Amino acid sequence: MIILMSLLVITLTITFLVFEMVKVHGRQKKIKSFISKSQTLSPVKSNRIIIGFAKEQRKELEQKLLDAGYYNKNLAKYYLPTKFAVAVCISLAILFLNIAVLYKVVAVVVVMITVIILPDIILDIKKKLMVRKISRNLPYVLDIMSVCVQTGMTIEASFDYLHKELAAFDSDLSYQIKKTSDAGKIHGIEKALNDLNNRLPAPEVQSFVLTIIQNLQYGTSVANILSDLAEDMRRIQLLKVEEKVGKLSAKMSVPLILLIMFPIVILILAPGVMQLDFTDLRK
Repeated sequence: MIILMSLLVITLTITFLVFEMVKVHGRQKKIKSFISKSQTLSPVKSNRIIIGFAKEQRKELEQKLLDAGYYNKNLAKYYLPTKFAVAVCISLAILFLNIAVLYKVVAVVVVMITVIILPDIILDIKKKLMVRKISRNLPYVLDIMSVCVQTGMTIEASFDYLHKELAAFDSDLSYQIKKTSDAGKIHGIEKALNDLNNRLPAPEVQSFVLTIIQNLQYGTSVANILSDLAEDMRRIQLLKVEEKVGKLSAKMSVPLILLIMFPIVILILAPGVMQLDFTDLRK
C-alpha cells in the first residue's frame, strides 16, 4: 500500500514537472488553432512544436535568472532538472521514515509543492531586491554620466565607459549598463533605453530613461539635467528614509505595550496582591 501511494505521488509530481517544462504563454491558443486545421499531425510537425515550446521555455527561464542577477545562461538548463532531482530525493527520504502512511503522503505533497514553487518565489524576491539596489545606486551613475557628457563624450560613449567603471562598484548595475550599451550599438540607443526601462521597473529608472530620450529627440543639454535629476533622486530617497523612521515609532508601540508596560504593571501590583488576606473572603 505504501509503495503504491508513493508511486502515485511521484507519478503526479513527474506529470506536473513535465507540464511546467512545456508551459509557455499562449500555447493553448496555438494548439487549438493547429488542431482545428488538421486533426492528424505528422511526427515531424509534432517534434517541431515540442522543440519550439522547449526553446521558448528555455528563454523564459534564462530571462528569469537574468532578472534575478544570475548572468550565466547555462544555469537555465539545470534549473528544472535540479528541482526535479531535489523533489524526488527528499520524497524518497520521507518514504523511509518510520511514521504513519498519511503523514508520509502529506509530507511528500508539501515537499513537492515547496520545491516547485519556492525557487520561483526566491527568484522574484531577488529581482525586486536587485531593482531596489540599482535604483538606490542610480544617482551615482547620473553624476558620473554628467561629468562624461561635460567632457564631450556622447551618450553612447558614456554608457560604454560607465559599465567598465561600475564593474567593481555594482556588478548588477554594470551588467545592465553594458547590456544597454551593446543593444544600443545594434538597435539604437533609444530602443535600448526602453528595454532597460522594461527590465528595471522603477520610477528612478523611468525618469532617467525619459531624460535621455528627451535629449536625443530634442537635442537639449543633458549634463545639468542629469545632475539635477541625481539630486532629486537623493532627496526622494531621504524622504523615504524619513517616512520609514516616522512609521517606526507607531510600529514599536505594540511590542512596547506588550513586552514592557504589562510586565511593569505586574511587577508593581504583584507585591500588594501577595500581601492581601483572602481568608475573610473564603468565610
